Amino acid sequence: MQDVVITGLGIVCPLGIGREAVWSAIENRRSGIRTSPQLAQAGQPIPIAGEVPEFDPKQYVKPRKSLKVMCRETQLAFTATELAWADAKLDQQTLDPERLGVVLGANMFRSEIPDLTDAFTTSCEGGPFQMDKFASAGMRQMYPLWMLKYLPNMSACHVGIAHDVRGPINSIIHGDVTALLAIIEASDVIARGHADLMIAGAASTMVSMVDLAWHAGARMSRNVANPAAACRPFDADRDGTVGSEGGAIFILESREHAQRRQAAVQGRVLGYGRRCEPSAISQRPTGQAVRHAIEAALESSHIPASEVGHVNAHGLGTVEDDAIEAQAIRETLGDVPVTGTKSFFGNLGAASGAAELMVSLIGLQQGVVPPTLNYDRPDPACPVNVVTSLQESRSPAVLALNHKLTGQAVALVISSEA
Repeated sequence: MQDVVITGLGIVCPLGIGREAVWSAIENRRSGIRTSPQLAQAGQPIPIAGEVPEFDPKQYVKPRKSLKVMCRETQLAFTATELAWADAKLDQQTLDPERLGVVLGANMFRSEIPDLTDAFTTSCEGGPFQMDKFASAGMRQMYPLWMLKYLPNMSACHVGIAHDVRGPINSIIHGDVTALLAIIEASDVIARGHADLMIAGAASTMVSMVDLAWHAGARMSRNVANPAAACRPFDADRDGTVGSEGGAIFILESREHAQRRQAAVQGRVLGYGRRCEPSAISQRPTGQAVRHAIEAALESSHIPASEVGHVNAHGLGTVEDDAIEAQAIRETLGDVPVTGTKSFFGNLGAASGAAELMVSLIGLQQGVVPPTLNYDRPDPACPVNVVTSLQESRSPAVLALNHKLTGQAVALVISSEA
């Protein structure tokens, strides 16, 4: 089996664009959660969010005409990919396109309101909304390429086209565990010898108007008066998560391929665990899947629990989820340092795992564990060792953890040592 290494990092999130901007915010404890002018103007009862500041996709998307069929999430994925590509110092001319692949994750893409307005207005002429009018006259008001804009596999498609990818291409849409699953699948493609280099990660948003209407504020923090303090993983005063947007992309290579092109290795994939427990109907997981995923990741990585330097936890900031996760971490990993980076940039949905893992890797490259914001009052229901300031890492290995209400849990272990 091929040894899988990391040679490029690209991130776009509420803390900034690019690894330097993001790490500067982490070092200086600057939150990316703010009052959103768009949400406030729309009269949203929870107008706080993590939005990418000063994002201009025209700086990154080539050719620009592609923007006509790119929704926000695809623009974020494409941008993060270009940053990762540059970080890995890749040269298209020296790569074998047959040995180059893509696995990207996404949420279910929600249409932007302006793309639906004319169709809806036409369907309401003369009274309430009428489905038969929408199916006929209303649909004719839709942008002809609307479907191509909102298919969740379009991020991988656009990236694949831009970089002449002719190897394995896949898209994963699995909620909060999506990003880690995408990285695992891409790593396995390389390990099986089916590709030399894979573009892997995810991009998504939890703050589109349609998505916000659909979820109606469920599980969201009501601390709108102090946005930066709203997301409080494992803290006794936590009251919910905060929606945000972003993308994080890794360049993965076989060690042999990286050495052949004399690439700088930034980390390596050690192992992973994927588990599920039957809670899809009740949406009340017990933590069994989280525990088993951690145990499987340790076994796959061939390291004992004592060699895990820290855990980058799911740390959603909700009362129930954090307690379940914290107890599972304590039972399997003991007093391991735990960080919750959603406290900085909120819940990116499908992209969270990739962004969280990337922040940990950047920190490990400097020998430190990234801190958790807003952890002021320990909660006995969350018996974990929460890191609240930059501290020296006891090991170059990090275990990233994501899980869902419907019972899925994923743990991925990487090391900053080449």
